[in-house]
Amino acid sequence: MRKLVIILVVVLLCAGGVAFAAWRIVDDGGDEKAASASVEGESFQSQLEETASEEQANSDNNATAEGDVNTSDSEVNDVDNQTGEDFSYTTPDQRYVTETQRHQNFFRAVAEGRVRRLEVTSADVRPVGDTNTSYIYFELTTDSGGSNGTFVMKFENGMWRIAAINQLSGDLDGGTNYVVPTSFEEDLGREIAELQPFLTKVAEGRFAYMEVYTVNRPSENESVLTGVVVGKSGKTVPAEMRLRNDYGIWHLTYITNPP
Repeated sequence: MRKLVIILVVVLLCAGGVAFAAWRIVDDGGDEKAASASVEGESFQSQLEETASEEQANSDNNATAEGDVNTSDSEVNDVDNQTGEDFSYTTPDQRYVTETQRHQNFFRAVAEGRVRRLEVTSADVRPVGDTNTSYIYFELTTDSGGSNGTFVMKFENGMWRIAAINQLSGDLDGGTNYVVPTSFEEDLGREIAELQPFLTKVAEGRFAYMEVYTVNRPSENESVLTGVVVGKSGKTVPAEMRLRNDYGIWHLTYITNPP
């Protein structure tokens, strides 16, 4: 009987140890899973926060970049506005500037010495019904070929001027469109007054042709051409023509009066 009691006690002790060990295993496994789940949860949250932080940073950078682009575009627009792209060719209080700019490619070609000869082929002087206008038809010889053209001469306020140059071809046609000070209109008006002896003979059909022999550039804004001018009488005289560039616009300041 005593042996039986001892055996039962031993069995109970062993069973209790096994149950305790099993509880410890289950408990440890649960702690590990909980720890793992906690770490994974923290890792995911960290990644989420990191991603959100990166997206916010990228968004801020893009906003900054767009701001820089907008600022740059604004600066470009300011520069474009300063170049006069929005300036009208037909500004009524700057008639001389308007007419000179419209035909800048022609005046630039003359200033650069690319026009070697200008010869009048015919003239329609003060036609009936339009007595304040003369149409002077001419041929140009240039260093790259030639072109026909027409000077439309207008008589206004007691002065003749070249109001338009029509029918030019290639790179001789067209002009510029710059904003200039209002005082430049007065400068061109004075020059037109000083050029009246030459402009009057052209408008009256008494000019035959001119030839350019040499081109001198005292500065990038000045051009002096030498050659000859010939009147309808056939008389030839040595000639000089001067042009100047102000505000990006070439304009005639002097030419020898044809005979």
